[in-house]
Amino acid sequence: MSLDVAGKYDRIADGFAERSWANLEFDMQHRFRVSTSWGPRLHAEDSVLELGCGDGFLAQLFVQHRLAYRGLDVSPRMVSMAQRRFAARDNEARFNVGDAAQLSLNEPVDAVVSYMGAFFTFVEEPLPLLQRLRPKIRKKIILDLNPRGRIPLRRAIEMFRAAGFVNIAWRPFFIPMTVKLPGPVLRTLSLCENVPGLRALPLRWRFDLLLKGETSDGNHGTA
Repeated sequence: MSLDVAGKYDRIADGFAERSWANLEFDMQHRFRVSTSWGPRLHAEDSVLELGCGDGFLAQLFVQHRLAYRGLDVSPRMVSMAQRRFAARDNEARFNVGDAAQLSLNEPVDAVVSYMGAFFTFVEEPLPLLQRLRPKIRKKIILDLNPRGRIPLRRAIEMFRAAGFVNIAWRPFFIPMTVKLPGPVLRTLSLCENVPGLRALPLRWRFDLLLKGETSDGNHGTA
């Protein structure tokens, strides 16, 4: 990932989450629900690594539910903003500056998640990274993907499979980033993410999707 990317996000770090998401609270709650209940469930004391953690807004939900949280972002300013959110707390989250493409885990983690487009957008060679991460992940990985971007869904699924993940599945993420909507509409949109047929249609024009891979072939509940 280039220094230009880090500089870009450094410049917009102040108030990033609050400025960027029109439905911020619902959006982040939905991400948290998906993270913890899609596939193997995450429980208190489980560990989560978020790639592209931004200014740490989502991190607050993981910590509130007593998950051991670590965030990684290429932008030093974003990491500084995230640390500021937790300044009054007692080491409830760890944030580090780093390039996800160069990541190697020294200790196991229950789940890896990324919702900021940090993985398939900025990692030029995703497969080697997935292969490095797989042995250190106990439960699952969830990454967002622009299906109209440089890596199509089919190729991303092939990468997950080649890295050794099982129970691979995808779902759209229909919460709009820039259009403010009332709560009932947002709840309806989130339910549509699981409707066969309907869920794929809007992806032709907009919205991202989430791709999940697990490390065990056991049966798990889904969100």
